[in-house]
Amino acid sequence: MARVRSLGCCCCGGDAGRWEQWWNRDTGYGVCAPCVAWVRSRGETEAEIRENYGVEGVNFAPATGSV
Repeated sequence: MARVRSLGCCCCGGDAGRWEQWWNRDTGYGVCAPCVAWVRSRGETEAEIRENYGVEGVNFAPATGSV
């Protein structure tokens, strides 16, 4: 089982919350919910978000709020 840890946001530098580390991110970094909303608004696809940031609800907060 992966370790849940406090992560900093790789986009804005803020707090990304406590989530599992995504293999494609530097150690200690994830993405915060506002930045996920921002990349979605800029047209990034769900496949691109998964590739870059991981699984919603596992590696970052779901769009409807924190788990």
